[in-house]
Amino acid sequence: DEPRSRFPAMRVVAGVALGALGLAAVVASGHASGIAGVSLATLGAGEGSAGAYDTAEAVRRNAAAQATLAKQTALNAKAAAEAADATYAAAQADAEKLDRLAAQAMRSYELASVDDRDAADAATIGTQQTEDDALEEDAELSALTATYTAAREEYQASTDALVTLTKAKADATAATQKAEKTYAEASKKADTSKAAADVAHVSAAKANQEAQKAKEVGEEKPEQAIARAKAVADASSAAKAAEIAAGKDKRVAADALAAVESAKLLEKTATETLAIENARNAELAAASTEAEARMIDQSDVAAKAKTAAADLTQTSVSAYFSASVTKAEMKDKADKAAEAAKKARDIAAIRMEESKAAQSKARAASDASDVADAELTLAERTVDVEEKKELAIKNAEDAAAEAKAEAAEETEPEAKAKTQKA
Repeated sequence: DEPRSRFPAMRVVAGVALGALGLAAVVASGHASGIAGVSLATLGAGEGSAGAYDTAEAVRRNAAAQATLAKQTALNAKAAAEAADATYAAAQADAEKLDRLAAQAMRSYELASVDDRDAADAATIGTQQTEDDALEEDAELSALTATYTAAREEYQASTDALVTLTKAKADATAATQKAEKTYAEASKKADTSKAAADVAHVSAAKANQEAQKAKEVGEEKPEQAIARAKAVADASSAAKAAEIAAGKDKRVAADALAAVESAKLLEKTATETLAIENARNAELAAASTEAEARMIDQSDVAAKAKTAAADLTQTSVSAYFSASVTKAEMKDKADKAAEAAKKARDIAAIRMEESKAAQSKARAASDASDVADAELTLAERTVDVEEKKELAIKNAEDAAAEAKAEAAEETEPEAKAKTQKA
């Protein structure tokens, strides 16, 4: 019973080995169908053969070398593309710089042309123009001299007026002070008169009340009553007279106050007039000073213009010659700068095409490196499959040998039994 029970285990092992072989063959065939290149063409061709693993390992080593080479080639191509791009950028910058220099040279030439034209005009006009300029400067000097004289006279008149206005202001101030003093005295007198009138009225009223309340009233003799009434009347008359006097003093004080206000108004007018004239005098002084400075400056200008008129004919011709030489030099520089700029633009265009080509090569090398990496990955997986296939075959062979040995053990007793029966 025990030997027979071992057959199912053997059959299971053999089935597993055969299944692994079939799976490995399918995987190897599927991967090998997607590999491109001469080195990978043999993958999967000898599945199950003794040399399949060695072939796969050789292909893997070759793929690894190819991947390393492709990667280095891609790096070199990338570096070359970056160098080409940097070279193009430098060429473009140089071209832009030379374009700016060419534009600047052209502007310098244009300015030199303007200077040459101006110098030609100056040389053509010659001495006559300089003499006319000198006459104009002399006429300007005469006009400025007249302006200064008028400004100086007006300033002097204002200065003289300040003396008169200053005295008028001082007189007005003195009159105001005198009027204020008079008003103070009149006001004091009016206050005194008012106080005296008030006292007199109080005394008269008191005398009247006392006279009416006296016990003698009605009992005294007529002459005594008349005398009493006369005393009351005299007191009332005195009070009224004091009131009239106080009123007069009050009117005098009011008149004095009006005189003070009038004096203050005159003083205010005199003060403002003096201030206005002072400001005007300052402006006239500044105008006179400025006019004198302009006259002096113009005197210097006119003298220089007369001196320059005699020398300008020779100098204008020399300037024209120098301007013509400068114009020719600027023209030559502008032409050379334009030529250099064009050459730099052409070089930049070439460098741009070189950069584009290098970028294209770098992309192609990168793609080739990616393909080589993919082929290496496939080759490595194929080696793994072949290793598993060899292991599966070895396991199957071991299982078959074990099964054969078990079968021999089972049949040997039966053979002995048959021999004995015979």
